[in-house]
Amino acid sequence: MILGIDPGVRKLGYALITKEKKIIDAGILLLEEKNLTREKYFKRILEISSFFDTFFSSHPEIKSISIEKLFFTHSNQSNAEFVYGIRAILIEKAMKLWISVYEFSPIELKKNITGNWKAEKILVQSMIMKIFNLTKLPEFNDTADALWLAYLWLQKTK
Repeated sequence: MILGIDPGVRKLGYALITKEKKIIDAGILLLEEKNLTREKYFKRILEISSFFDTFFSSHPEIKSISIEKLFFTHSNQSNAEFVYGIRAILIEKAMKLWISVYEFSPIELKKNITGNWKAEKILVQSMIMKIFNLTKLPEFNDTADALWLAYLWLQKTK
């Protein structure tokens, strides 16, 4: 099984799929609170770490994770250090379990799924709906992004 992860502090998307493109689990770790203090960021990292300890132990058949490379702009740099920390923790967890780790940039995702590296999110999401036979868009973009990541791993390893 392949686990796609779109890392984030307030919204972290994840999607576990099989090589046959069957979705086993997909969702979001959502923190509604805004304007976090450093202490709350640290606690959030612990929550995410704990979630994935349980997730990995519940799904020992995970063979690979596909995680998004970070892309920061001026508007989202404030939590960059924490997102890097979350990525590091998840990558370490995977490596300790002998799970392969693959990284893809947002541009790689868009280009491989739609053929256009400048594709709008709605086009990518509609492609994901077709690929996975979904009847509606995932509620959060971060869950759709995690599905893209898992699917892209499938495409790259064929």
